[in-house]
Formats: sequence, structure tokens, C-alpha cells
Amino acid sequence: MDVTRPSARHLSFGHGIHHCLGAPLARLEATVAHQAVLCRLPDLELVALSSDLPWISTGMMRGVLTLPIRYGAREQPPA
Repeated sequence: MDVTRPSARHLSFGHGIHHCLGAPLARLEATVAHQAVLCRLPDLELVALSSDLPWISTGMMRGVLTLPIRYGAREQPPA
């Protein structure tokens, strides 16, 4: 997920009379889930460069195939 990308019109929840009735609930659930993850794992970090992430792209969807992350205390190198 690239929060800095420019806004684009998409059809994730449909359009017009075909707009998904559950869209507001889905957005709320995503917000709550993201907040919970970031609250519980404040030191969450991406391990790879965003340009190195493997993407899957089909006619129906696009997203990262894997998202390598790290959280928790880092191991300290031996002195």
C-alpha cells in the first residue's frame, strides 16, 4: 500500500447504482484493523525496499504478493 501515490478513480466498490452497500463498513473495518496493528506493533517496519516488492497484477486486482515486515526487539550484535 502506497499512501503517497496520487489519488485515482477506481471501481473497488462499484459505481452508481451498483455501488456496494457494504463499502462504509469495509472502510471502517480496514481503519480499525490498521489502527489495531499499528497500536500493538509500534515498531513495525518494512524489511525490503518498496521498489523490490513482488506485485501480482491481474485484470481484477493488483497487490503485493508478499510483504516482508519485522517487528519486536532487534537482536543486538555481539560486543
